[in-house]
Amino acid sequence: MVEQKIRTIKAVYEKAPQYTTARDLERFTSSNDVARWFRDMRDETKEIFLAIHLDSKNRMICLDVVSIGSLNASIVHPREVFKTAMLSSAAALIFMHNHPSGDPEPSREDIELTTRLIDAGTLLGVRVLDHIIIGEDHIYSFADQHMM
Repeated sequence: MVEQKIRTIKAVYEKAPQYTTARDLERFTSSNDVARWFRDMRDETKEIFLAIHLDSKNRMICLDVVSIGSLNASIVHPREVFKTAMLSSAAALIFMHNHPSGDPEPSREDIELTTRLIDAGTLLGVRVLDHIIIGEDHIYSFADQHMM
């Protein structure tokens, strides 16, 4: 499954030269827009944590695979997340990960991590727009649930 996701990510980057201007890139306006792009993550057997780097108009400029963990955990350090965000000159970030159990309800650790990432982003001037958890049949969006 991880190999399938890597192929998907490579395919996205292979399409990039087809875009004529930055205006043509995907603009995310809702959690459903993001989930539609990454819905295949629901089939993964390991937890995968992604950071989607966005420009000032919420267009994806970079996709960072932050962590590939185990069945129910992945290790995410804010310093690593924001190191790549600084290198890509991201104006904003959307975080997402899957729950191989199929239940997208956030764990205590998910909530604590989201709070730490928001705090780090605030210090660095990088907006954190959402943290989305992909489950088997639906998603959990921290922004949609007013947890951000």
